[in-house]
Amino acid sequence: MDQNTTILRVPQLRRLPACPNSVKQRAGRRLSVQCSENRTQTLRTCKNCKSQFDPLLNHPRACRYHTAHFGGETKRKFESVYTGGTMDTPDSGKVFQYWHCCGSEDPFDPGCTAAPHSSYDD
Repeated sequence: MDQNTTILRVPQLRRLPACPNSVKQRAGRRLSVQCSENRTQTLRTCKNCKSQFDPLLNHPRACRYHTAHFGGETKRKFESVYTGGTMDTPDSGKVFQYWHCCGSEDPFDPGCTAAPHSSYDD
């Protein structure tokens, strides 16, 4: 192997059991799927956060989601000359993306709204 070659080690991802009993750790992120002791209970998919949940463990703040979309808009190309602005700004024409419900610029923000999970079956 060449001295300039870099070896990248990727952690092996294992498939989670259908109904784990505790919080698992995977690739640096916490997975919060928990199941009740009733093994016949099927998990449901939340229509807000798209994660699977056990209806018996649902509580009023179990789900975190955004109420609006993540999108962007371009910064105005000029400021009003009537208010002393210039005809060109440093960020003119750049696209700024954010959650339209809360203004967060992080696309991976867990959500600004907390509520119980709501399944497609409800």
